[in-house]
Amino acid sequence: MDPRFTRRDLLRFGATAAGAAAIAPLLEACAGPSAQATPIPTPTASAKPTLAPASLTVQVGVQNVEFAGILAAEDQGYLKSLALTESLLPFGPNVQPVTVVAGGSAQVGVIGGADTFLKARASGIPVVAIGTMYQKAPSGLVSLAKNPIRTPKDAVGKKIGLQSGARGPWATILSLSGLKESDMTIVPVQFDPTPLVQGQVDGFWAFAFNQPLVLQAQGLDTVFMTAFDAGYKFYGDVIITTDQGARDNADALSRWLRATSKGWDYAFGYPDAVAKLVADKGPALNLDVKQQTAQLKAERDFMSSSKGIYSMDQATWQAGIDILKSLNQLDKAITAAEVMNASILEMAAKLP
Repeated sequence: MDPRFTRRDLLRFGATAAGAAAIAPLLEACAGPSAQATPIPTPTASAKPTLAPASLTVQVGVQNVEFAGILAAEDQGYLKSLALTESLLPFGPNVQPVTVVAGGSAQVGVIGGADTFLKARASGIPVVAIGTMYQKAPSGLVSLAKNPIRTPKDAVGKKIGLQSGARGPWATILSLSGLKESDMTIVPVQFDPTPLVQGQVDGFWAFAFNQPLVLQAQGLDTVFMTAFDAGYKFYGDVIITTDQGARDNADALSRWLRATSKGWDYAFGYPDAVAKLVADKGPALNLDVKQQTAQLKAERDFMSSSKGIYSMDQATWQAGIDILKSLNQLDKAITAAEVMNASILEMAAKLP
């Protein structure tokens, strides 16, 4: 990203100009009538630009601390300070963020799987990424330390518990490792890791911030193999809009990215308070504040980047595209340049 003046730079330059204007009359007096002094204009105070009110409809997933920064942005007034309001759409088992955004029911959405997003783009749906929450997909396989699965090859001959949505990613990981599902026993599971505790499976597909923390809270030592480290090189929780939306709503989207990125900074700084905030906002979810706090703290490592919250690059996108291409899972050729739009994130970085 190109270097930019910071607010501190602007304030320093403004102060220098104001000082110069203040001493200008003294210089003229000392110079005398014959001096050809160049007049220094007195700067006029520039008012802070007024932002036109804007609103966005946003499709997220289950509103727990996975979206803490988005919820905190509203609670802390970061959205309001940028004259922006948001409406979060409810999430359910049949809700597909790509469909919701592409159909115009939401201007921005968060989709958990970058591979699903890429397949949608390749199928002709004009969705584009404007940011990524997780720098690497936080899904993977959890196992007990006494019977660890650290690499895909460790799963050979073992019982692997997969939810229906995990079959695709796991099949991709196996293919990249030269393995097949027949090299192990696939056991259908839900999201409760009890089958792992009871020995019904040796490995359990999990979310890094969920089941592993639940098991650790029970005093169990676990090993977590992230899908990313197993070769599944994809971002997680991709922020999407449409190509048309990126053009028409760039201003509002940039404000939303800026406000929610500040929300994430606040959430990571005050995880206990924000976990309670999230639990209070969704009483029907019966969220455990202690677990939510632990989850929020764990999210930080996956979201951290030297380039800032929501950053993304063409190299990582291309790695994911290459994986899907090698598995013949793309309807047509796509490029990293077309699936990401970094301009809105750059606009957001210039906002206060």
